[in-house]
Amino acid sequence: MLATVSLLLIVVASLANGASPPHILFVAADDLGWNDVGFHGNPDIKTPNLDQLAHEGVILNHTYVQPVCSPTRSCFMSGRFPFHTGLQHSVIQPERGYGLNLSLTTAAQHIKQLGYQTHIIGKWHLGFCNKKYTPTQRGFDTFFGYYLGAEDYYTHRRAGSAQNFTEEQFSDPDIKFSGLDFHQDTPESYSNVLTDNGTYSAYAFSRQAVGIVNSYEESKGPLYLYMPFQSVHSPLQVPKRFEDMYNGTHNKARRTFSGMVTAMDEAIGNITQAFKQRGLWDNTLMVFTTDNGGPVTVGANNWPLRGSKATVWEGGTRGSAFIHGTMLNKTGYTYNGMMHSVDWYPTLMSVAGGKADDPMLDGMDMWPALQNNLTSPRTGFVYNIDKTGNVSAIRVGKYKYMEGEPGKHDQWYPPAHDDMHLDDYMALHRENADVEKGPWLFDLDVDPLEKNNLYASMPDQVTVMKKALATYMETYVPDLFSQHLPDPKCNPKLHGDSWGPGWC
Repeated sequence: MLATVSLLLIVVASLANGASPPHILFVAADDLGWNDVGFHGNPDIKTPNLDQLAHEGVILNHTYVQPVCSPTRSCFMSGRFPFHTGLQHSVIQPERGYGLNLSLTTAAQHIKQLGYQTHIIGKWHLGFCNKKYTPTQRGFDTFFGYYLGAEDYYTHRRAGSAQNFTEEQFSDPDIKFSGLDFHQDTPESYSNVLTDNGTYSAYAFSRQAVGIVNSYEESKGPLYLYMPFQSVHSPLQVPKRFEDMYNGTHNKARRTFSGMVTAMDEAIGNITQAFKQRGLWDNTLMVFTTDNGGPVTVGANNWPLRGSKATVWEGGTRGSAFIHGTMLNKTGYTYNGMMHSVDWYPTLMSVAGGKADDPMLDGMDMWPALQNNLTSPRTGFVYNIDKTGNVSAIRVGKYKYMEGEPGKHDQWYPPAHDDMHLDDYMALHRENADVEKGPWLFDLDVDPLEKNNLYASMPDQVTVMKKALATYMETYVPDLFSQHLPDPKCNPKLHGDSWGPGWC
């Protein structure tokens, strides 16, 4: 009761003082693992800007994301679990003509209605085959970045493969094709960014962000700047000066990956410095999160958590995250409340002075809890339900339940420090492993590393979990990936050597 009264007094005082809605800087890293940041206690990773921001703000210790990219980004933009939007299976591939459901109001559209200027710099990955799916038709005033994923950091080209097609669909199924995926869009115009060939993407993105901050006009409303970095997704590429910072790391993949993390950290520092120099920082809420766990096969690391990107083990879904801002009433601590990426939608609407009251949202407003270190309203969530991928995983309180195939890389992987080939590294950590067969039940309060399967010893709890899963299954939406075969009309040769809209 006292906590509720205190919260009401804070809100009333804020309104009485005429506090303006804060600027929002939402930074999403790509493929960043649990053990790939200094603020989780890894002394070998150089992330001074992120570490300072995290320790000045609130480290989010139990924030969950999806196993791979497009599904998590759909959570950010829709506030819905991917099994409710059809984006639960894999990512949106270049050749498949679908995207985030056009009937949904995105977070950008909603916050724009609240008077915000909206900008996205970086990775979209929520559809591009038709202009209607692209960012500037989904609520953003401007877009500077790329529609897909896994492009070259310097040339900004992305390969596709005609091997996805039959001979009848494509004249030569053995060739590969590629196109530029670097765009600068407004709601009225679409153009390729040709001048940045050779510019490392973290440099290009931070430069663009600094430009937006420096040209900010207060009369047009507060800023909502969504910064989904390319870093640190493969391919493993980074300017030499960053890789040289890790000469003591003899594993080539880990050394390059670590350099990529530090390059991103420097870019983020440049952006936050621009906010400070422009006089905006004291009224800015910053969110930092990864989109999924790190892929241990290409240099990332989630130690001591189990698993990797593309799995529903904790290493694939428990994300590195924090928030920072003067509007937080308590800072400098680690928040242990449960949170999921769908919660950012209603939470940021609350921060902006609005309310996400769509009853179909899966997200919860976490702002009172995060602002005041209160108990999280969330007591459970869906890791993923994917019939095509044969996996279901849910959380109810402290219990986690999984059926099917949680993911290929299911062990505990310490950082690869030597020069061992990654295939040998992966084999080493599978050797002598007692690979379990599901289903699985874990008590994450006492077993956060998922070492003790309780399925056989707790039948009553298993029954509870199965009933909860059955309830979720009642609202399951079939995945869009399986409904959209690769379409040869996507070929960049048909679109000015570019991955772009106009073929679905």
